[in-house]
Amino acid sequence: MPNPPNDNPDHEMEQERPPLFSSWKKWYALVLLHLAFLIVVFYLFTKAFE
Repeated sequence: MPNPPNDNPDHEMEQERPPLFSSWKKWYALVLLHLAFLIVVFYLFTKAFE
């Protein structure tokens, strides 16, 4: 008996891969590193012009 097609959109979302990286965890790490970088840059900018 053939399997019925899977019309569940949640199933498609589970298998969707993120662009550029192999996992979403790497995207989250990139976002957090970028945030830390911006905090350091703005801190240094503030100290330079106070």
